[in-house]
Amino acid sequence: MLMGTVGCGINLIVFTRQNLRKNPCSIYFIAYNVANLGFIYALLLSATMEEGYNIDVSIQSLIICRLRLYTGILFDVLSPFYLILASIDRILVTSQDALVRQKSTRRLALLSVIGGTLFWILFQSHALVLTNIIQVGPNLFVCYFQP
Repeated sequence: MLMGTVGCGINLIVFTRQNLRKNPCSIYFIAYNVANLGFIYALLLSATMEEGYNIDVSIQSLIICRLRLYTGILFDVLSPFYLILASIDRILVTSQDALVRQKSTRRLALLSVIGGTLFWILFQSHALVLTNIIQVGPNLFVCYFQP
């Protein structure tokens, strides 16, 4: 967790510098690093607490159970989505056609990140409703999707 936090922090410092902020691809990498930080702290922190210290707050509260699973799924989907957007931007920039190159703009990058994030927030919302604390054995509870 420490290495991931340091790595994402350094990446955010680099990509938010004045000369890189104007580059549309850096917007995708900023979003990618924010999603990775969200994944680290939404899912890996609770998994570390559960496995390392035997503290599982997700089976004590249905709201926490649902939010933990939802944020884990959401950030797990958003990270590769932002990399795909960055790859598409690089394809646009390296095109031989000048009209295609002009499509790589900061405005399009912001709209793609915001629109795609809203899409995935809505698309993964089933995890907020269909998640429950399930008893799988005597004194053994798991936060997972309802069967």
